[in-house]
Formats: sequence, C-alpha cells, structure tokens
Amino acid sequence: MTEALVTDEQFDSAKRSQVLDGARRCFLEQGFDGASMNDIVKAAGVSKGTVYAYFPSKEKLFEALVFDDRRSQAERAIVIGDESRPIEEVLTELGLRMSNLITSDESIAYIRMVLAVAAKFPEVGSAFYEAGPAYSISKIAPYLQRKMDDGTLEQANPIHAAMQFGELVHCGLMKPKLFATPRFASPLNTEEAVAAGVKLFLKGLARK
Repeated sequence: MTEALVTDEQFDSAKRSQVLDGARRCFLEQGFDGASMNDIVKAAGVSKGTVYAYFPSKEKLFEALVFDDRRSQAERAIVIGDESRPIEEVLTELGLRMSNLITSDESIAYIRMVLAVAAKFPEVGSAFYEAGPAYSISKIAPYLQRKMDDGTLEQANPIHAAMQFGELVHCGLMKPKLFATPRFASPLNTEEAVAAGVKLFLKGLARK
C-alpha cells in the first residue's frame, strides 16, 4: 500500500495546531501577561518564524486560541438531540453540559484572562463571546422558537429566552468560582442547580 502524502494544507493545519497547543499551555500556566512569545515558541517546539508566520502578535495568537477552543467546546456541549423528547429532558441535558463546561477550571481560567485583556484588546472579548455564548444562543434560540410554534412554550423573543436559559442553568455555580468566593456559591449541587434553573425557565414560558 502506498503511503498517502501529506498535503500542504494538512501540514499548515498541523503546524498551526502545534503552535496553538504550545500557546494554550503557556497561557493557562502563566496567564496572558506572563506568557511571552519566546515561551510559546519553546512550548510549541517550533521556530519563532513559524509562530509569526501564523500569528503576527501575541494578541492575535490569543484571540485565535480563544476562538478555536471556545468554539470546539461549544459545539460539543450545545447539542439538542432528539426534539421529540419532553422539553424538560432536552433542556436539563443541555443545561448540564453547559454548566459543566462553563464551570470547568479551564473555562474559568480563560474567562479571567479574557476579562483582563478585553478592554485593551476588544477583539479578544469579541472572539470569546462569538465562539461561545453567541454560538450557544444561535443553536438554542431556534429550538425554543420551534417549541413556541408547536404550542409547548408561550410566544416570546427566542434570542432573549435563550440568553435567560443560559444564565439560569449555571446560576450560583459559575460566578462564585470565577471570583474565587466559594462561600457565596449556591447551596445546590450542579444537577440540582440545573434542575432548578430549567424548572424556573419553564414556569415562566410553558404554555398554561
């Protein structure tokens, strides 16, 4: 069997991923300000020229990393699945994945870094929001609209409803962890908090 040749496009993609993998380790270990391009070059195991060939600055590298990581995680978490199931089951399953994602140690570290640099580099904040929250809303809102159309839910703005749902399912779980204040965390565990959020959401929108 003849070994398949690696195309230039595949090589470029692999190199880019190698750079991003090294950058991810540096940023998560040292933070945005602490990580230098020299650190990233060493961690990635590539030349400085290779890094700059893909990313002209540390800010652009961080922006790309934030977008790629948030989008890949959001794509795994925001899955509606079989819509013939009861809406409470669909939203509970979805809420658990969303809550577990946003409260993970890596997500909290990313959020802190993005908040620290977004005022100076708003494109980084935009990349995070577009790849994560905005993507989630774009997938959840159409599902809610279909449930409004079939009479399961009352008519409302589906985009705003999707935003409210996202806030409710991690209420009391994410912010205390983000601000390192566990004493203010919800007395409920993740499953209980998500169930309470789904119940409150449906109480407001379920057709009477």
